[in-house]
Amino acid sequence: MPPVHRAATVLFEDVNELQQCNWRNRDAYTYGREGSPTTTELERRLAALEGAHHVILLPSGLAAFSLACIALLNAGDRVALPANGYGTGSQMADRVLRRFGIEVSIYEPTTPATWQETIPHGTQLVWIEAPGSVTMEVPDLPLLIDYAHAAGALTAIDNTYSAGLHFKPFELGIDLSMQALTKFQSGGADVVLGSLACMDATLQERLHETRHFLGMSVSPDDAYLVLRGLHTLQLRYRQSSHSGELIASWFRGRAGVLSVLFPPFEETPGSLHWKTHFSAAAGLFSIAFSEHIPTHQVNAFVDELQQFQIGFSWGGPISLVMVYGYSHSAVQRLRRMGQPAGQIVRFWIGLEDPTTLLNDITRAWERVMR
Repeated sequence: MPPVHRAATVLFEDVNELQQCNWRNRDAYTYGREGSPTTTELERRLAALEGAHHVILLPSGLAAFSLACIALLNAGDRVALPANGYGTGSQMADRVLRRFGIEVSIYEPTTPATWQETIPHGTQLVWIEAPGSVTMEVPDLPLLIDYAHAAGALTAIDNTYSAGLHFKPFELGIDLSMQALTKFQSGGADVVLGSLACMDATLQERLHETRHFLGMSVSPDDAYLVLRGLHTLQLRYRQSSHSGELIASWFRGRAGVLSVLFPPFEETPGSLHWKTHFSAAAGLFSIAFSEHIPTHQVNAFVDELQQFQIGFSWGGPISLVMVYGYSHSAVQRLRRMGQPAGQIVRFWIGLEDPTTLLNDITRAWERVMR
């Protein structure tokens, strides 16, 4: 492991070295806010992992999303966001970007017939989420990317799900890849960090410049923790994938379960697209409960679970569960797509013994859902 370089002030040997320094030079260090050898090493390793030429670190995944939008959009421009995307990102666009005169449209990723209206010619940036944040669908990625480029837009994808391991966005021509390193890469659920990766030097310089002027710095200690997590990334992903499929399969065909939303399962929209472009599944899936199952019963089932903690995020060692009620946009999208869901429960399968997790689910189900 590389050492942790902690410093706010960078000391120069003499005046000449001081006068030669420039924050735009990524190979030199001018001030702690601009980075350190520790953060540079993490950027280098993430670039190699994702097959990118350039990576910059941000304080969180949301910060990475926000920076990309601020760096690449001007007043009068349009950004198109997927209806299956991260909700807080959409809220940021609606409540912040619109204030600066940026138009925001929401497109349905699995219905190309609607793109002409929601991704019109002249759109500057199209975000892609694959699989969807809660509903897990995967669009026809080559079709969507080509459509966006033909409209004159740059394409950006949230690649957190694959961790840069099991989907290579630049091979499909995507311009920008964002990851919430908070999840898989950190490994311990104790770091909040994000990244942006790209191939184009001009694009990278625009992102770097915007980060500089917004003062978005990253702690070398946080970078070190993610560097440490990278050593076990493949092993953890493999275990979660195996356990996730085992546990997701348990829910199939259960009374009251409308659908199991897990990309490898054919009932998940875009499953064929997932199989074409992804080489493994994360241990993340959602259970859509029928509208006939009372809300209090689903909530009681979740409360009865003892091996799953209730909390946001995923990708860490601890199994998590999250409940999305009837009014949530993910539930309403399923209903518009012909699935009369009442609630969605999303499961993240961590590194615990899958038999222990299954026993816990079985016990809670038999106690509450029978």
